[in-house]
Amino acid sequence: MRNTFVETVLKFSRNNPPPYLITGDLGYSVLELFQKEFPSKFINVGILEQSMMSMSAGIASQNQKVFAYSISNFSTFRALEQIRLDIAYHNLDVCVVGVGTGFQYGSAGYSHWAIEDLSAVSGLEKVRIFSPSDPESASEAVVDFLSNGGPTYLRLGKQNLTLNTISSFVKVGKHINQYGTGNKLIASHGSIAIKVLQSKNFDQNLHKLIVFNEIPASINEDVYEIFSKAQSVKVLEDVVYPGSLGSKICRFLLEKRLNKTFDWIGVDGKTVKSAGGSEEYLRLRELGTNYIENILK
Repeated sequence: MRNTFVETVLKFSRNNPPPYLITGDLGYSVLELFQKEFPSKFINVGILEQSMMSMSAGIASQNQKVFAYSISNFSTFRALEQIRLDIAYHNLDVCVVGVGTGFQYGSAGYSHWAIEDLSAVSGLEKVRIFSPSDPESASEAVVDFLSNGGPTYLRLGKQNLTLNTISSFVKVGKHINQYGTGNKLIASHGSIAIKVLQSKNFDQNLHKLIVFNEIPASINEDVYEIFSKAQSVKVLEDVVYPGSLGSKICRFLLEKRLNKTFDWIGVDGKTVKSAGGSEEYLRLRELGTNYIENILK
């Protein structure tokens, strides 16, 4: 997905005014292609995430689009005040790129896990949040920002597979895809969504997976019919509960008076342990050893 991000930015830049790409001393072996072709638009600020956001805001204030690239935790928690005051408040065209979602930097321990980034940034409702599930949806998010601008947070996982190579889909809203036609509804986002489709227990006629490649500030009417016809609703995500997709779906169901059986598998931030391990080991530990089977029941 990171390679797709750079390839999409490069493709755009060869035919349009290129954006700035600013990195906090990360992205080696990924960002060099852009640096080589557009050296005047590439800046490595060093390990200065807060300064990177303020610099990005300054550049964006001069009618430029800017990508600010770092590991998800560093680009959000460490620089949240700058995102809030310098970028979001002024509605500037800055896309904060966070790489390594959920437990993907598992062996590095809690300091590198991006399980609360969505919670932190979702409180800034001027910021659009993209949590693409695969390279194709990551490219769509980049193109959306380059076309429309605005304060944006892009969560980039390490997913290489494309969901539509596993199952056919239909678009049910902007940046929302549906897989399957059943009435047991599952909602997910990010790189964990593919786990549902890969399971041998996913039945196209029994289950319906909707993938939110953009996490909206509030669920809109595009998906009302899908939720209203569902027998049950389940949510799967590898982030903490506050401010997550599940919290927005809960609000939607309540406001629309949709009385559905509801289950929600996420990370309990009160009990999370900091010992490292592989991404899948940590998911099994924090979401439950049978989290895929439970979401497909």
